[in-house]
Amino acid sequence: MIWLAWRRRRSAAIATSIGLLVVAALLFVTGRSMWSTFHDGGLAACIADLEGATWVPASGGCQDEAQAFAARFFPMRLLGLALLTFMPLVIGMFWGAPAIARELEDDTASLVWTQGVSRRRWVLAQLCVVGAVVAASVSVLAGITTWWYGPLNAATGDRFQWLIYDQQGLVPVGYAIFAAMLAACIGAVTGRTMRAMAITVVTFIVVRFGLAVFVRPRFMGGLERTYPVVTDLVPNRLLGDWLYGGGGPGVGVVIRASGERVAGGQRVCPLLDPACWADVGRGARNLELFHPANRFWTFQAIEVGIFLAVAVGLAATTVWWVRTRLV
Repeated sequence: MIWLAWRRRRSAAIATSIGLLVVAALLFVTGRSMWSTFHDGGLAACIADLEGATWVPASGGCQDEAQAFAARFFPMRLLGLALLTFMPLVIGMFWGAPAIARELEDDTASLVWTQGVSRRRWVLAQLCVVGAVVAASVSVLAGITTWWYGPLNAATGDRFQWLIYDQQGLVPVGYAIFAAMLAACIGAVTGRTMRAMAITVVTFIVVRFGLAVFVRPRFMGGLERTYPVVTDLVPNRLLGDWLYGGGGPGVGVVIRASGERVAGGQRVCPLLDPACWADVGRGARNLELFHPANRFWTFQAIEVGIFLAVAVGLAATTVWWVRTRLV
């Protein structure tokens, strides 16, 4: 049954393979250019010399080299956002939506069910093939993307930031499997491939946005960090800590010595520039809420677990629907 399900999707497999090869080739060529500049331009050596320091000089810490690198390859970040953000959705949806719906539209499912193949076995075969192909395809894509983002992550410290985080590591695989099982479930219920795709797109975007904005910051408790407004040392932003504003003091809050909070962003002032700190006082401190960079893979594992659990629930719903609700 699995072999039959695979044979019916050979053309989709060929199209997916060609698409991945094109994307991989583009990422490989542009990624080699970024990695070469990252090492030859001295940024890699500068960051290595910091040895993961938590605090760096306000006027140093490889910031100039990092900003120059980030500015030069800013179009690459735009390319990544445009090309890779919705790839898991596209791959998952185009494999998942026809898995059940097209069989119902063409009425081939009824023919199979009259040949001694149970509905349960049939739908499990469809979902297994779809899940395996989607997981393998997006795992390859995620691996290449994570390598490609390496120098950009090092130069910006943005690996934890929304949309950048969503394209790397483990989470694209979870997104794709979720999209595939969602599309398959909706396709089984509606019996229409295009309708399943349309509903999947809207649902996927809503779920991902809601989780990223409202749930992800609460995977673990945030940490607070303070440092003087008048200082020569600032947090090392290239480490990749995630500064966020949910559920706490937020990003860019200045607290006067009296305890009063002053909005308007963080401030770092030299001692010899009283005009910079006169309105808040020399004793004022910056306060920020953050998740440290070393939580990146923990957050990835938590998020993948959530999406895989939902995907399993959707697959179980699909099996139940086909067995009990389809006439």
